[in-house]
Formats: sequence, C-alpha cells, structure tokens
Amino acid sequence: MIVKCPGCGKDLEGGLFCRFCGTPLESPTPPSTDAAPPSQDPPQGPAPESAPETLARESMTTSALSGMAASPLTLSQLVNSSQEERSPLPFSLQNKKLLRVNLQACGGQVLAKAGSMVAYQGRISFTRLSSGGLDKWLKKKISGEQFTLMQAQGEGNLFLADAANDIILLQLQNESITVEALNLLAFTPGISWDIELIRGAAGMLTGGLWTVVLSGTGYLALICKGEPLTLQVTPDRPVFTDPNATMAWSQGLSPRVHVDANLSSLKRIFGSAHGEIFQLVFEGQGFVVIQPSEEAPKTGLQSPGGGSGGAGGVLGGILGR
Repeated sequence: MIVKCPGCGKDLEGGLFCRFCGTPLESPTPPSTDAAPPSQDPPQGPAPESAPETLARESMTTSALSGMAASPLTLSQLVNSSQEERSPLPFSLQNKKLLRVNLQACGGQVLAKAGSMVAYQGRISFTRLSSGGLDKWLKKKISGEQFTLMQAQGEGNLFLADAANDIILLQLQNESITVEALNLLAFTPGISWDIELIRGAAGMLTGGLWTVVLSGTGYLALICKGEPLTLQVTPDRPVFTDPNATMAWSQGLSPRVHVDANLSSLKRIFGSAHGEIFQLVFEGQGFVVIQPSEEAPKTGLQSPGGGSGGAGGVLGGILGR
C-alpha cells in the first residue's frame, strides 16, 4: 500500500519510518467490517420548510400590493389579499394605515378629523362639529381654525385614514392624555376634548403650538410617522423633544419651550426654526410619546406653509413670553 510521508511528502511502500527523512509513518486504519451497507433508499427531496420559513414565504406572496412581489396579481389574488377585516370592536385596524370604525359599537356616532373619511358602508351622515362653547371657539379662532372635527352619525362602518400615516389605537379608562393636534385621527364620544395652547411657542415652532387634551373612557386613534417611542419623565431626568417629533404626553406634564443659545447659529444653516434650536421640555413625572421623524405628519390640518401653527403671528402677540 502506498502511503505519503507526513514529513517530506514522498510516496513510500509501507514501513514504520520514512527511508528518506526518518519521520514515523502512521499505520493505515483497516476498513471496518461492521460498517452499515450504503442505503438503498431513493434520494430524498429538500427538507420541509419550518413554520417561520413558511410564514415568510406566504408573506412575500401577499406583499405584492406593497410592490415587493415580482409578478402582478390576478384579480382573485387582489380580492383575497385585501379583504375587509370585520370586528365587533368600536375601532379596528385593517392595516397599519387604515382604521375601521363600527358605529353601532360606538353608540351611533364618532368624532374624527375633518376630511379623514375614505369610505363607509351603511347610512351615515357627516356634520362639522360645533366649537362646543365660547372658550373653545376663542381657542380655535386663535389657533387659526386649523383644528376641525367632524361628527359621523348613523349605522354602518366608517373607514378613516390620514395621508397614509401609520395609525395607533389606544383605549382610555377614565384617563387623560394630551395629543399634538396633527396626530389626532378619531375618538369615541365617551371621551371629552379641549384645546390647550403651549405658552412661549408662538412664532418659534413649525408645529406643536397647540394641542388637544382628551379625557374619559373610550377608544382613541392617533397617527404616527413610523413606530412610536415612549420616554419616561422623572423629576431628576427631564426630557427634551423636537416639537415636530412630539406626539403625546401624560396628564400632569406641561411642556415649555427651551431655546439652545449655543446652537442658535444653526438657524442660519437650516433657514428656519428647527428641533436642534427649539425644543419642548417636559419636567415632572410622566411619559412622552415621540415619532421617528422631525417632520410633522402631512395632513389636511396643515396650513399651506406647513406646520400646525398657521396663526403663529397672532399667537405671538397673545401668548408669547
């Protein structure tokens, strides 16, 4: 039997040592007589997919509507992959960007951002909600009439959306939360609302000049640009946020405007008030919800110049500090 020397690499005809370099040679191991004979079974196909792999493949199949599929859908695939998701709950999401409102479960009415209706089923009427008293009327006038609610009444299902922004569902249980007005989509009538102005923000910020305080028990739908993040506020750890990235905060927190004088030169670079120059400061005990965007949601509430502070000049004269 020919073996190769591990030292010099020369071929040898057996032996205990290499006759060229003297390196000990390993004895070849005889083949085992107990080895099982080769399997005569036919070759097997590919291993079955695991559950995550199956789900991922099915997800890719149904993702054609979002432009991820390589081939077009048939009509039956379109219908089957985008069917309405029915629910007995007052609010339910059809997808991340479309809200279904069951009016019967809401007691026959719901309050929503004006212009957010994209479809409805049944007999539903829409009316612009009145200001709800002199105090709210004055606040709406000061805020430039930007905040407008509509009331939907009747029976059936109402579908709401807002410029393809993501939608977040909340359920309040005798609780209160303050929401930046551009991030408010709809709420059930068991929740009361009021307009609250942020003092010192007038004429400085591109958004967040005024907010909506929601209190009570019921369902609430917010809009968000991306996945939200909640930050805890403690007495020894205040939170600073970009006004356009700020969505909502807990009861008891009253934000104020913070101006970073060291970064004031950035205003000349950006050409406008920016989150790195003006921030909202939250102090005390509670939480703040932010969205991963320094641009406020593009919604029907905005003025042509952008932002929710269409009446910044008026607010500057009345509320500025």
